[in-house]
Amino acid sequence: MSRTAQQIRMPSPIKSLVKMLNKEVVARLKGGVAVKGVLTAYDNCMNLVLDDATELGETGEPVARHGRIVIRGSQVVYISSLDATA
Repeated sequence: MSRTAQQIRMPSPIKSLVKMLNKEVVARLKGGVAVKGVLTAYDNCMNLVLDDATELGETGEPVARHGRIVIRGSQVVYISSLDATA
């Protein structure tokens, strides 16, 4: 009998977004742009709505304030919660 490789079950990205809802996040986008804001909504395509959004420079300093923005999911490289409990 041969042994089969164990399968590792990855957590669902959508379940991870549920934990980040209404918390401050940083989203890194294609092209190197980073945006910080409060995640207020998302959908199955990972389109994101951020309130109090701020574009960040390369060193993390605020470059421009945008208020409420919608980010197309295809442009998101990663999203990270700034809250340690998320």
